Amino acid sequence: MMEMERGRVAHAVPGRVRIKLDARVLTEDRGARLQVALLGLPDIEAVQTTTRTGSVVIVYDPEALDTLSLIARVRQARLLALEPPVVDLYAGHQLPLSQTAQGIHRTFSGANVRLSEITNGRWDLRSVLPFALGTLALRQLVTDFGAIGAAPWYVLAWYAFDSFWKLNQAHVVIDDSASLEGESD
Repeated sequence: MMEMERGRVAHAVPGRVRIKLDARVLTEDRGARLQVALLGLPDIEAVQTTTRTGSVVIVYDPEALDTLSLIARVRQARLLALEPPVVDLYAGHQLPLSQTAQGIHRTFSGANVRLSEITNGRWDLRSVLPFALGTLALRQLVTDFGAIGAAPWYVLAWYAFDSFWKLNQAHVVIDDSASLEGESD
């Protein structure tokens, strides 16, 4: 039996969960063993480990499991000691994503994963985009100090992206911190 590593749910949408572990602990050998053990659990369709970033992506059958039951199953198998994700007060009001929103979400998620892989986990879209917008804002401040005009294209583009991203997130609420303390035995 593998020793349980502590991890946290970094992102969850129906059918897919990304878990972050300490990258120093997720060696190639340990990642391969974890992948085999997770694939041995019912209703798990695919597992990808990225040792550079300490990331484990689990793709599961959303018709058979939800994120909470997947986490419970991984805990019961004593494969990972998962910390609950940050609580979202609005999660109970989440509507299903439209097909268009799902396609856009897949595209941005794929670009985000690829950027993280290329930069060895140093950058992702959630850091590059605000950094780029901040750089553009600084440039605008330097070139037109004190000028107030119409909103530039990049501000409108940011509002479009930010509102889409925030409104189309599938959030998971897990309030299970008390059971984590019992698993450290």
